[in-house]
Amino acid sequence: MKKLNTILAVALLLFLSSGAEAKIWRLNNNTGITADFTSLDAALVSTSVQNGDTLHLEASPLSYGDATINKRLVIIGTGYFLDPANITFPPNTGLQYKTQQSIVRFISLTADAAGSKFNGISFLSGTLSGAVWTNITFEKCYIAENFTVPNAANSGLVIRKCFIDNTVLNCTLGSLTDFTCENNIFFGFWGSINMPNLSGTNNIFRNNSFATPAPTAVSALANCYVANNIFTNNNGTPIGFTNCNIKNNLFSQNQPLPGTAIGNQINVNMADVYAGGSTGSWDSRLALKAGSPAIGAGVTVGSVVSPNCGAFGGTDPYRLSGIPDVPAIYSLTVPSSIPSGTNSMNVTFSTRSNN
Repeated sequence: MKKLNTILAVALLLFLSSGAEAKIWRLNNNTGITADFTSLDAALVSTSVQNGDTLHLEASPLSYGDATINKRLVIIGTGYFLDPANITFPPNTGLQYKTQQSIVRFISLTADAAGSKFNGISFLSGTLSGAVWTNITFEKCYIAENFTVPNAANSGLVIRKCFIDNTVLNCTLGSLTDFTCENNIFFGFWGSINMPNLSGTNNIFRNNSFATPAPTAVSALANCYVANNIFTNNNGTPIGFTNCNIKNNLFSQNQPLPGTAIGNQINVNMADVYAGGSTGSWDSRLALKAGSPAIGAGVTVGSVVSPNCGAFGGTDPYRLSGIPDVPAIYSLTVPSSIPSGTNSMNVTFSTRSNN
């Protein structure tokens, strides 16, 4: 097993390090595996880890711990919904050979973390908070913990292609400008968003899919471009839109809209929208079914004219299991044993670029 993990790590580093200037650090907390660090906190307090470096959190059943992010870093994990043995979270198979997640809890971001990016990380049962957020990006992450924008003047928060499960994205204390939230899935009873304190003219809430019975899946959005979303079951409570430009969304209820709103569909039967079913991963069930009223119903995004509404539409659709934008080994064949005294062995592995 130690040789197997070494093969996986070396192959990944060869891909990642090609042409890179900043340093890439391996984190692995599995017993018997040698890596640069075994916890996120140990990497962050190290003077060797500098602004612009990348931390790669390798697959593990254990959390990489709690940490205060005080440097500008790229932190990459393995994605989620990968384990065939996990019946609670049915997997998307064949995407990663190592089927465990990269788990992080209780993250706090200081002002020095400005420009940091999280990709393919599973945030479980903790808190995302900090002093101030500036140009922070969460992409292809599984977010299932308290997510609260700090009580400060925040800007440049990007949440893209994430699976937001049973948690509320909150901006109710501080202010937030230049907010982008697109191609995400909001899932579970409390998968929702409440951002009345958005300000400025460059906030985007686009191509998100809701599959939640939350009493208020969307409590409030202010000063926002709201387009191509699928809003389900707000329990009869109208969404609180304030000074929003609302175009080409689907609503499962009788949502009051301002006179400037165009292209929206009201009282949509959600049984006609999503693939649904009782098999497959949770995120795959949020793909659009054949004949869905969300197909081709969106307003133009970039070069895509009449895109599909929801997370799987637009110019950069949601990717199953949050597979990060780095090469992944999805198939590996290693001899179960080799004769004594043999100096080499044949290993076959298959990779995808995931760009």
